[in-house]
Amino acid sequence: MELPRRRFRHQGPLLEPARWDDFIARADDIFISTPAKCGTTWTQAIVASLIFGRADHGRKPAHISPWLDADFTPWAEIRAMLAAQTHRRFIKTHTPLDGMPFHAGCVHLAVYRDPRDAFFSSRAHAANMDMAHAKSRLALDPREAFRAWCEGRFTPGGEDVSCLERTVHHYRSFKAFAARDEIHLLHFADMKRDLAAVVRRLARILGIEVSERLLAKLVAAASFENMKRNASQFVPDPGSLTWKQDTAFFARGANAQWREVLSAAELALYEARLAELLPAAEARWLNHGDEGDEE
Repeated sequence: MELPRRRFRHQGPLLEPARWDDFIARADDIFISTPAKCGTTWTQAIVASLIFGRADHGRKPAHISPWLDADFTPWAEIRAMLAAQTHRRFIKTHTPLDGMPFHAGCVHLAVYRDPRDAFFSSRAHAANMDMAHAKSRLALDPREAFRAWCEGRFTPGGEDVSCLERTVHHYRSFKAFAARDEIHLLHFADMKRDLAAVVRRLARILGIEVSERLLAKLVAAASFENMKRNASQFVPDPGSLTWKQDTAFFARGANAQWREVLSAAELALYEARLAELLPAAEARWLNHGDEGDEE
């Protein structure tokens, strides 16, 4: 079976691909790779509870599961932290599979969300950030910004811009190797629909035995309501100047937020653009996960 390989160096405003050059993997590492606002923090929280075997482990997942290729934390600091960890490591990245070295045996969790919801969640995310570059992302009217996002072009190895084509590229990079034991695709909609089933699946993927009693506790701890209520544990950099409100990091966690804003014309544009990029069955999965064709 063909192995994934690093074909591109995805460079962006926050991404530093050189960090992968001297990253030293361990055989049981877990990589959580998602497009932005697709359930990264949620997945980190679930994986942490499974690794430590309890809902009340007290650790802050985002602090021990670093965004490896983001350049706002010094690489020497990230590398030293990962080297010192004695628990099973789980590492965050937004890089597609074709932009990172592949280590056979390591687990790759690729998590997706209806791209329309991810788009609006990103806008809410920017609105909660007290930073100039975030405010610039809100300059356009949401419908105008959505049209530009749909029509945007992404070139692998070029500027890592935010657009629908970039999200699809991320998905296709993992989907192409989904038959491998190391690659697992998850969907935000399925996590919303049946979180217990997803936690149970993740436990199987990671080779961790979980009793039904413990499963119930882990599911309760990973609920959207609990994570929002305990935002200081789950939000990256809680209490920092980054966020206007820590709890607003978990804005709504709802599906189909786009229905409240987009017109029939914008939805038609989205569907036409997605049809250019993906076969119909894959487009349906990217929109809805295993829920099927319901809209």
